[in-house]
Amino acid sequence: MIMKFIINGIEYKDYELSNEQLIELLEDDNALSNEQKKHINSMIIQRFKNNVCKCKGESEEELFARQFGKFVNGRMSSPKEVAKNMAKEHRYLQNEMFKVCLEYIKILGENYSKGNYDARNEYACEKSYHSNF
Repeated sequence: MIMKFIINGIEYKDYELSNEQLIELLEDDNALSNEQKKHINSMIIQRFKNNVCKCKGESEEELFARQFGKFVNGRMSSPKEVAKNMAKEHRYLQNEMFKVCLEYIKILGENYSKGNYDARNEYACEKSYHSNF
């Protein structure tokens, strides 16, 4: 069952609500019926399971890659801004994140050399292949 909610005069279907909007609705004691509160709580738990918890047999690394993929596929506003924020992290963490980036570049370069790419990732694979890492 799809429920509809009004936020700032705009009607949203439940699946259209961002996590922030869900929390905002729950925090407003007068905004929801008990049925709507239960529905939103259920949605938050399901999103938490899907976005934060590991799937059966999934490693921490696989979980992170899945979460990062979801982030860049619609929640990221700018790669440059993400990079700027990463560069504000603790210097040790900057070093570790850089190692991950380098390994990713190496793997994409290997994929290019094996012909394991298509038009969607050709640019990244070709640039990686011609890098000097």
